[in-house]
Order: sequence, then C-alpha cells, then structure tokens
Amino acid sequence: MSRYVLSAGRTGTVFLERLIREFEPTMEVEHEPSPSRYLMMLGNLRNDWGIASALIRRWSQAQQCERHPGGRNYIEINPFLCTVADTLPMDGRELRVLHVVRHPADWARSITTFKASVNLRRVIDHIPFAKPYPSPRPASWQQLDDYERALWRWTWCNTKIEELKPFASHYERVRYEDIFSETPGIRMGALKKLFALFELGNMPQADDPIFKSRVNPTPLSSDAGNEAAEKEICGPLAETYGYELAHR
Repeated sequence: MSRYVLSAGRTGTVFLERLIREFEPTMEVEHEPSPSRYLMMLGNLRNDWGIASALIRRWSQAQQCERHPGGRNYIEINPFLCTVADTLPMDGRELRVLHVVRHPADWARSITTFKASVNLRRVIDHIPFAKPYPSPRPASWQQLDDYERALWRWTWCNTKIEELKPFASHYERVRYEDIFSETPGIRMGALKKLFALFELGNMPQADDPIFKSRVNPTPLSSDAGNEAAEKEICGPLAETYGYELAHR
C-alpha cells in the first residue's frame, strides 16, 4: 500500500507530519524524503521538454516501491510529487491519497514570500526546474510577475493531484483553512478524514496543545494580490474547493 499526503506546498504539511508522529507513533511518516526534490526537477524537465519519460517513471516508481514496501506502516508527505503525480498509480498496489488545498490568493502570497527552506531561499529563483510550474506554460509566462506565476502553479499542481482520484482506492480532499480553523468542530472534521483515510487510531482532542503552536510559519507579506488574475487563473478550480476569490 502507498499512502501519500499531497499538495502544492505551504498547506500545513509540516504540522501534519508532527501530528501523525505524536498521535500514531507506530506509523512512520516522512516529509519530502530525499531524493524527492531531484525527482521534482526531473519531472519539470520531462513535462517541459518531453524527454526521459520512461526513465523518470521507472525511477519514481522504484522510489515508491522502496519507501512503501508491503506491510510497512508508512506515510509520505510530499508536495514535491506534483510534477510526477501521474507516476504514482501502479498495478497491484493500493494507493491512498490525502489532497490538501489552500485558498489560491493566500497560497500565492505564502509561496512567493516563503520561496523555500532557509538554505535555499536566496538561490531558489536561480536554479533551473527547482519549483513546480505548469506544463505547458501559458504563452505569457515570461511577462508574468511572481504572484501570477504562483497562481498558475497552484492551479496546475492541484489539477495534477486531482487526476489521481480515479486511480486511488481511497482519496480525500481537505482544506488548509479547515485544518487550522478556530472552530473545533470544523478542525476535527478535517482531521477525521486524515485519520480515517490512513486508518490511524489515536485522534487528538479538540483542545490539545498541539493546535496552539505554529510550525514553519510564512514571513510577513505586504503583497496585496491581484483579484483579476486570481479569478482568471484559479476561478473554476477554486470554486470547486469552496473558495471565494476576492481581496482578503
């Protein structure tokens, strides 16, 4: 069985790793295990240039078989896999996917401000293929600013994860806003999906201290967003997820 938490990134996945470790210690959980970043970069190369498809599929599936062997209690939390999501379904292997989404405007502000982990933050914009991006890229890609490119990235990454739904034996989608809701009923409803999907037994209580701490926070951003671009690029998919697009 292969168990994945997938998203476009900046959706509370580091918190989910900590939550599972604390409440289900018999379940191994890894966040972006190596060499996932390199697999993501090769996925970008494949998607953009149309080369090495068979090689990248074999490597991706070999990594899956190595990390998700039969009988292992293991969950992989990996936003890097958006670019190779199509390689995750495998004949004879059960696939369970938790898809975490976030409001596109908030996500775009977060990703353009955070950029990457501290050791890569200053150079990430200069490394080829180092961030997932849509394929094919829109004709205006070179003229877009970072925020608009992030919106395209949000739509493309979430679409690629959505396309796994017919191949997954179990698929659930949860919203970042619900996981971190101040309303206990909403928060616990979202987490129940996670615990049921992966057959975890020890649910936290609504008032557990773990919900009061922030993990991997985004630096403050003064970006006002771009409502017209948000609606044009993300509108239909955002509506599917129950998001309204307006300045926030």
